Amino acid sequence: MKRFAIALCMIAACCDALAASTSSVSKSGVEALGAERFIDTIGINIHVNYTDGSYADVGKVGDRLQWLGVTHVRDNTPGHSAPLSSYVYLAKRGIKYTFIVTDDFAGSLDKYRQIEAQAPGSIVAIEGFNEINNWPVKYAGLTGQDAGLAGQKALYELVRRTPALARLPVYDLTGYDAKPVRTRAGSADFANNHAYPQNGQQPNYDQWGSVWIDWAFGDLRKFKLPLVMTEFGYFTVPQSGWNVIGVDEATQAKGTLNGLLDSVNTGISRTYIYELLDEKPDPQHLDSGMHFGLFNVDHSPKVSARALRNFILILKANDTVAENGSANGRMSFTLSDWPVSARYLLMQKKDGRFVLALWNEVPFWDRATGKPIDSPPIKVPLDFGKTARVVSVYDPLSGTAPAVTQRNVAQATIEVPDHPVLVEVTFPD
Repeated sequence: MKRFAIALCMIAACCDALAASTSSVSKSGVEALGAERFIDTIGINIHVNYTDGSYADVGKVGDRLQWLGVTHVRDNTPGHSAPLSSYVYLAKRGIKYTFIVTDDFAGSLDKYRQIEAQAPGSIVAIEGFNEINNWPVKYAGLTGQDAGLAGQKALYELVRRTPALARLPVYDLTGYDAKPVRTRAGSADFANNHAYPQNGQQPNYDQWGSVWIDWAFGDLRKFKLPLVMTEFGYFTVPQSGWNVIGVDEATQAKGTLNGLLDSVNTGISRTYIYELLDEKPDPQHLDSGMHFGLFNVDHSPKVSARALRNFILILKANDTVAENGSANGRMSFTLSDWPVSARYLLMQKKDGRFVLALWNEVPFWDRATGKPIDSPPIKVPLDFGKTARVVSVYDPLSGTAPAVTQRNVAQATIEVPDHPVLVEVTFPD
């Protein structure tokens, strides 16, 4: 699978004045995304076939996924290293798979059929070739991009002719140049790409206009398909320099949470973090590819694992379904002194409480020194337009308890850092 993205090189004017400017954002009747729906957009890459490292104990892999609260995973087609029963075991624990095909389409689909027979509904998607720009493929006498595109079309047709799998969406292959391609009709149900923010940058904004997630999908939008991002991540080897450099654990955590939120705002239906575990011991940091995990090689959680778990727990807390139907509600709000680097996403819990995620994508890594940037939070006046019974602010990097709670207020000033804070708002019944 992918460990590094090819670095994009763009030259744009640095516009400090624009980055520093603020405005007021007033939103009326914003429809909230269900908190459970947001959680369902989160996936993560695993490697059950890698039996010579941290993934060898499939029971522990299942435990880590359960601890995180993530059910969607992406993996290679089962091979010879791990028995099919390992995949079925995770499926019976509630794990939902997206599988990447091998060049043996018939063999790949046969294994999927076997898994589905033993754990019905456990496969949610089938994905085409992985990054043909990095791992070239051959198909039907063709090479290069022609081979990848022809193979994808053949895969799509074969899935549709396979009764046990015909219901499954097919994700497009990755690593091809979309510019000369006119359509994906008859080849894919979802457009697909990978995004690995470079230079220790935020996932979708910096003062030079670097928007890694938007860039990754810019050429794919013309296909007018739903979007999926099957790899996204940061590796934890703090480095200085250009392009492919690592960050520390806290910065990985911030970038991961920001990226998940950015993806939803960008219209991506599911994002698969790369990856669950550091694969093998690498104490000298000689192989950066061994450090993308949310957990260390010994399965101990990094800051990112704790932050993602906290994020999910906060969204799930008190998930009783609201009797008055307000769980499909709308909320109005105004954000003042709001900089262009800041972002928001409105969600709602099953019990009707709203959760407004706020984050500011200011630089958080100094590529010159290879150290984190400690940017102070901005103070943002938030007006609800009416009195809220309770307003609680949570920081997933700190824990699951509210950092601030106010009662019977129509306005609040929120400190918004370089990663998400969750503003939970309860209105009177």
